[in-house]
Amino acid sequence: MHSGTEADPPFRSRPPAPLPLRGGVTGAPLAHVWAVAPGTYGDLPLPSAGERRRLAAFRRDEDRLLYVTARGLLRAALSRCVPDVAPAHWRFTTGPHGRPEAAGPRTVPRLRFSVAHAPGLVVCLVCPELDCGVDVEVLDRPVDPVRVARAMFHPWETARVLAAPPAERAAVFPRLWTLKEAYGKARGLGFLLPSDSYAFTLHATGAPRLARAADDDGRWQFAQWSPGARHVVAVAVRRGDGPDVTVVRHSGPP
Repeated sequence: MHSGTEADPPFRSRPPAPLPLRGGVTGAPLAHVWAVAPGTYGDLPLPSAGERRRLAAFRRDEDRLLYVTARGLLRAALSRCVPDVAPAHWRFTTGPHGRPEAAGPRTVPRLRFSVAHAPGLVVCLVCPELDCGVDVEVLDRPVDPVRVARAMFHPWETARVLAAPPAERAAVFPRLWTLKEAYGKARGLGFLLPSDSYAFTLHATGAPRLARAADDDGRWQFAQWSPGARHVVAVAVRRGDGPDVTVVRHSGPP
């Protein structure tokens, strides 16, 4: 038996198996979502010059930490789906309205993603091929929900905020806000999509629904949950004519 010497190369474990991107039985797409605390990736060096320029533009330490964590989580999440690609090797581009996309290496299926952060939490969504968006918001942000709803929501949504007891408005408002943010990201338009051109309906037990939208609301799927007492997360996926997407929530980093 060979016992090994100092000249031998160090032992290297095999890369983890890639996360499945489709269900093994139905073949339906899987949308993976991770949520991590700021600082999870420490002082991770950013591999691209564009990322380093963006980081240098931030003035507050809190914003710099959120950005580094978001980039680290995105790269780690993509590599968890395609372990043959190291996190530092992913390249990115942006669409005509600023939506980020993976520029390489080329994968089959093509990975789509969305990243968001709020004070205390960073989230990342990865799925195969489909338009997707994710958003996160704190439940204790000091805003006037009625004033913002009247300025930026569809009348149906504003009425929903007004109908809530005053003590519950602070929870209803971020639910609608995150859904609208996630949907705008998935459409690739963000705030260019008029916020009063569509509305969401909230249900106590079922998933949120899109209503009064020019886009085909039957082709969209939404999920929403609170990963803790302080945050709410929303996911939007354009499933098209295909089967329902399964949203897989992961605790901790990839």
